[in-house]
Amino acid sequence: MILVIDRRATRLRHDQGLICVEQDAATTRRVPIQPLELVVVYGNPLVETTVWRKLAAAGVPTVLLPTRSADPPTWLGASLATQLPLRRLQHRCASNPVQALAIARWLIAGKLAGYDLPLAALQQRHQADPDACRAFLQRRDQALVTLAAVTTNDAALGIEGQVAQAWFGLLAASLAPTWQFRGRNRRPPRDPVNALLSLGYTLAAADIQQVALSAGLDPSFGFLHQPAPGRESMILDLTELFRAAVDHFVLSWINPAGPERSDWFYREEDGCRLSKSARPAFYQAWADVRRHWPYSTRSDPDQPWPTNPVTEQVRGVIERLRAELKALEAMA
Repeated sequence: MILVIDRRATRLRHDQGLICVEQDAATTRRVPIQPLELVVVYGNPLVETTVWRKLAAAGVPTVLLPTRSADPPTWLGASLATQLPLRRLQHRCASNPVQALAIARWLIAGKLAGYDLPLAALQQRHQADPDACRAFLQRRDQALVTLAAVTTNDAALGIEGQVAQAWFGLLAASLAPTWQFRGRNRRPPRDPVNALLSLGYTLAAADIQQVALSAGLDPSFGFLHQPAPGRESMILDLTELFRAAVDHFVLSWINPAGPERSDWFYREEDGCRLSKSARPAFYQAWADVRRHWPYSTRSDPDQPWPTNPVTEQVRGVIERLRAELKALEAMA
């Protein structure tokens, strides 16, 4: 269950395990915390601090989406867990340039391999040119070969950036012109597809942060994204492995013919935004994909993409990360 707060003059308070959503003197929704999976808040409602504490204690991630596009979104959740061994292992390897580069390559390789998933949606739903798709895959496969030999983090990021640019270039050439997608842009997004991509990445990161904290990872200490004030580098690192599924979701959800004008609004300072009338359908679809999150790889190309809840997949990725870190220490 996803709770979306997107109306002005809304107040949230806690009452015996329930979130009371008050929108005016006569309207109150009482939402139980226990079945909540995600809370999304638009704008600046009045929220009692008890609400945040109860949501964090229940392990419910919260995404705060700003009213101004120049402001970044904020994720709220539980504090760092008490599992110290993984966090200590993370710090040791992140402080070792050789080991940090190895994990950065591992993250990028996983992201590049995942492009098969959204590429399938682009071909099947949007009839992308087969030759252009094959050319992209050849470029991706060559990048994976080159990635294995890089010796600096900047070089690894350069390879990832080149493939991402090629991917968004393929989208620009494949999507209907009415979507006005000309490449990746953000803060503010200038077209509906970029608006959906940014929103999807933000929502996915909320789940990733919650699981990463419960596992004991330090969200600020990454391998691919370098630590910086105010940046949750480890969450950004892990999110790279889930971007392909977000791209797949967006390409599967949008209408191949183009957007409905009533589903979007545009302001110069805030960019393109999903309208309130269109948000229920989007969040219903997002709630479904969270429970049936597609794997970025599959063993049999003739079978449907296997799925699992997104939180279980994040736990699986963190376990693989733990194994990679332990293997690197054992080799040192």
